[in-house]
Amino acid sequence: MKPNSVLLAIETSGKSGSVAILRERDGTLVCDMELLAPESGSAKTLAPAIERMMVQHKIEMSSLCAIALLTGPGSFTGLRVGVATAKAMAYALRIPTIEVDTLDVVARQCQVTSRSLFAIFDAYRGQVFAAEYCIGEFCSTQGIEKVSDTEILDINVLLIRASQSKSGQHSIDLCGPGCDRVRRTLSDPELSNPDFVASIAGRIRWIDGPETMPRADTVARLGFEKFEKGQTLDPFSIQPRYYRASAAEEVAAKK
Repeated sequence: MKPNSVLLAIETSGKSGSVAILRERDGTLVCDMELLAPESGSAKTLAPAIERMMVQHKIEMSSLCAIALLTGPGSFTGLRVGVATAKAMAYALRIPTIEVDTLDVVARQCQVTSRSLFAIFDAYRGQVFAAEYCIGEFCSTQGIEKVSDTEILDINVLLIRASQSKSGQHSIDLCGPGCDRVRRTLSDPELSNPDFVASIAGRIRWIDGPETMPRADTVARLGFEKFEKGQTLDPFSIQPRYYRASAAEEVAAKK
């Protein structure tokens, strides 16, 4: 990042979201974040929040070098708002965009202790959005390494994969807003394989506190890492990643 350059980050994967600005100050990367008002949707609050942050920190729009944003999974409406805003701004300013996966943000924010981590979001209909990560000495980077694509899975498929992960017989971290959905599935008395359920449930370490909700400051830091590697996109090539059709689209397709 060039001196005096600023990276803008947008997080609108849920009902509200947040925005952040990342810049260098005295040789150190500094990130400031503002949460969007939860009582209003991001369509109403995102643009005003960006403007407030720029004014508050005395940053000119011309100082922006790139815009990092979550493209999914997440709320259909929230993702569309974030992508549309980033596209319009990046096109007007002639700067690139940086795509960040929601589950990568969740995984980065969690305090993990196990060899294997699954970041999960509730996809409803007995499914979750999920991705697997390898931790620390058990991955090639000695940090956190994504070892599967983000995809939508039936919860029973997720549990089978978790049982077969690199953690062996050790604990498995499940983190993210999808944990409650998985817990309820495990407590269902009608599950056909109670021995398997008991075995996998005893190995799971649940991480689903407030720290698992995606934040724009993490989007900014992951976006900066990609920016430094040249992993940027033309604004008009970036699209929301829904991973399945909306309910309305599925109804229309049946007709």
